[in-house]
Amino acid sequence: MEVGRPRMTSDTKWIVGTMIVLGGLLSAQISLVNVRIDDLGASVNARIDDLDASVNARIDGLEGRIDRLEARLASFDERLRNVEIAFGKVDQRLLTLERVLLPPQNPDQ
Repeated sequence: MEVGRPRMTSDTKWIVGTMIVLGGLLSAQISLVNVRIDDLGASVNARIDDLDASVNARIDGLEGRIDRLEARLASFDERLRNVEIAFGKVDQRLLTLERVLLPPQNPDQ
């Protein structure tokens, strides 16, 4: 009986060879999967960038519309204030005319 290296049978050689081939195929498949994942990641990132640009453009449009509405409301506020002042002047004139032209009311009635 020899002491030293164990002998490899043909079955063992076949199993080892098959494992090496399968390992190489598995490695190639993993590489392909990684490439596809990278491509998918790039595609998803591109779509997200497009969506971000679209959303930002819509937000900018809405901000512009809101700014115009705020300007119109400020204009309405100013015009309403002018109307209030004018009504105040008319009310003051009416009170003056009433005091001058109408007889005083009888407090007993």
